[in-house]
Amino acid sequence: MFYPNTSEVEKSQMDEELELISRNLISVMAKLKKSKHNDLQDRKLKMARLIRLHLQHVQTTVVTLRRRTQQRTRRRFRMLRTFFMRQMMEMHSNYLHIYAMLRLKHSQVMDSDSETSDVDGEPQVEIGMQGTFPCFDSHFFEHVIPDLSEEEFLNTLHVTRGTFETLCKQLSPTLRTSDELTQRAPAISTEKCVALALYFLASGERLSLIAERFSLPRPRTIKCLKVFCNAVMSTLGRALRQLPQHPVDCNSVAEGFQRESNMPAALVGVLGVCSIPIRANGDAKNSILRMEYLLDDRMLFRELQLGCGLRATLGPMFSHAPNTLTAIPKFRINSRPVPAFVLAPVYQNYPLRPWLLQRYTDPIAPHEHDFNEVAEHLQELSDCALHRLMSRWSFLSQPLDISFHTASCIITAAAVLHNLLEELSEPHMLEWGNSVDVSKFRAEPLPDSVGEDAESHTALEVRDFLARTISSTEM
Repeated sequence: MFYPNTSEVEKSQMDEELELISRNLISVMAKLKKSKHNDLQDRKLKMARLIRLHLQHVQTTVVTLRRRTQQRTRRRFRMLRTFFMRQMMEMHSNYLHIYAMLRLKHSQVMDSDSETSDVDGEPQVEIGMQGTFPCFDSHFFEHVIPDLSEEEFLNTLHVTRGTFETLCKQLSPTLRTSDELTQRAPAISTEKCVALALYFLASGERLSLIAERFSLPRPRTIKCLKVFCNAVMSTLGRALRQLPQHPVDCNSVAEGFQRESNMPAALVGVLGVCSIPIRANGDAKNSILRMEYLLDDRMLFRELQLGCGLRATLGPMFSHAPNTLTAIPKFRINSRPVPAFVLAPVYQNYPLRPWLLQRYTDPIAPHEHDFNEVAEHLQELSDCALHRLMSRWSFLSQPLDISFHTASCIITAAAVLHNLLEELSEPHMLEWGNSVDVSKFRAEPLPDSVGEDAESHTALEVRDFLARTISSTEM
């Protein structure tokens, strides 16, 4: 007997179960024949009922085993794909490390050769003293950045020189009107303000070191960052940080998610949560910044909600109606109206709503497993998007030595800049993310304060319909 997409062990298990069902049917039918009752019609009814139950058992056995086999195969492919990508990233990292070591060794050999050819008479103690203290140019913008090669410029500010110049042109009208930059001595040029902000975002260095590099006091460095972030938000933020609202945009996002994950075309975003330490806050309960973010089908950041300490006790995004999600027109899937919804992470105590769904916590039926598989794939993409953001802007992966208000302003502008660079297909180097582990930034769930109500029962029906739709469209 042949069953497509099954292994030999599973075939034998299926054969054994079918044989057991057949033996049970034969045994029961034999007992019916030997029974002393003479009512032929009653026997026929019992035999018909037994045959119908037999067919149902056979169908359940075949479908269940086949579904489990398909799910196991998909899980194996996903594990192999993840293992392959990790191996490739590790090989790439090792190659870069070896290449850097060879370049360093080569430069040391060249330096030693040049030292032997120099004129004698230089005091050896002075040479040793110069080697002990590395050269640190406090005029980093004036002396170092202009002499960087294109590759060095990209690895320093995490943008190309052309994009840097474009940003300066776009932000210049706003930055030139800032009294903080132009009225106080020394005046800060637009280019220096943009370079300082990008270096802070990309390097992850502490503000005191950056202030020294750019020859500015620390308080003025923070104000310069705020001016830059406000300019980014007023110039670029409105166009890039919006939940899909127009029908064309909603349909485009929903169809993008459907192509990526086979989720029916009503999903307009994926929610994610992370936590970032803040060193500047002395109170322990206020030392964690909680960031909720909404991603679209291109893994761009559409919405942010930031909280810290008492501010973190705000309700989860979209947990209460009416909101921007409930205002979106419903989609039609198989002639049934389905509300536009976002996918929330599990174990974060998001309430279950028709517009705010999450995967099954204890899946049993095959269609529930199918829905969970799609949801897990989308959450993996969410983790990848967060990793990409944190690897581009390394300050997010370090404890922030600034206040919550300043941090929220900078993080929001950083997300907008990240979206802009992604849309411009700006280079993103793999080695930037070698030290970034997003699992370290898992957020603690908020208290579960919402019980079951009519909305949650409606959400269960919507999720079940979507899960069955996914199962019916799988090949």
